[in-house]
Amino acid sequence: MDSNITFLGTKEVAKALGCSLPTARQIMLRYDFPLVRVGRAMKVEETAFKEWAGKRRV
Repeated sequence: MDSNITFLGTKEVAKALGCSLPTARQIMLRYDFPLVRVGRAMKVEETAFKEWAGKRRV
């Protein structure tokens, strides 16, 4: 098991996709996005995000 799991927040997702924070939040709430909620915070595991982004057109 990999002990170095990296999570991305809304700011990192917005930067990676080249969009605004509100748009990143909307994308992260899509049914096909691998979202992980930590309290109110929205996170995504980095490798799951890369896999998702590689398969979909945003």
